[in-house]
Amino acid sequence: MKLDGLRVILTGGSGRLGKQLTNILWDEGCALAYPTSEQWDITTTKLPTILDYWVPDIIIHCAAYTDVPGAENNKSDAVRVNVLGTENVVSLAKDMGCRLIHISSDYVGYHPMGFYATTKMMAEALVPETETIIRTSFKDRGTWGENALTGVFHPVYTNADWTDVIAKKIVEVIKSDLRGVVNVGTKEKTLKDLAMQEYADVAEIPVEKADGMVGYHYPRDCRMKLTI
Repeated sequence: MKLDGLRVILTGGSGRLGKQLTNILWDEGCALAYPTSEQWDITTTKLPTILDYWVPDIIIHCAAYTDVPGAENNKSDAVRVNVLGTENVVSLAKDMGCRLIHISSDYVGYHPMGFYATTKMMAEALVPETETIIRTSFKDRGTWGENALTGVFHPVYTNADWTDVIAKKIVEVIKSDLRGVVNVGTKEKTLKDLAMQEYADVAEIPVEKADGMVGYHYPRDCRMKLTI
């Protein structure tokens, strides 16, 4: 499936993943819109003005409440953004007859499930089977380093990779026209393995200490059977 000339709108276009996707989609020749949260508050039914005269072919729903520990104490905010917001985007995609790409999380496959993951699973349940749900995980380059995080919980098993790497794979999914739940990542590794790609001196923090440090049950193993 060629993306050149397709009209694509992103929610969360100014976020970590959204920025990487917009760069790639521009290069693919898409006609692209990525309203800010002020221009498009997905928790309301008010639409961005661009949709008054511009009908997208694809909606990529990246916007989310992503403060995982914060979700434990701010449950209403997490539900409002991740569940109500997704419900509004799903309804819009149906009304406009466009394809929906919903970005979810690998945390939905881990138990016991924290509240953030619970809201992402609730959001998945709102997305029709004919659309695309992408379960994935990513970290920004520079997350670990002398002037950044110097430690990493270990062992934590994952298919996560750098945000730019995952963004390219998400575009592959869009091109392939895969539908349903699509697991996106790279070969399994520990989170320490990923950190060491940029910071060889990263220190191990025993994962058993994680729960007390972050305030929720920290996922130890989010490996998935990868689709792509």
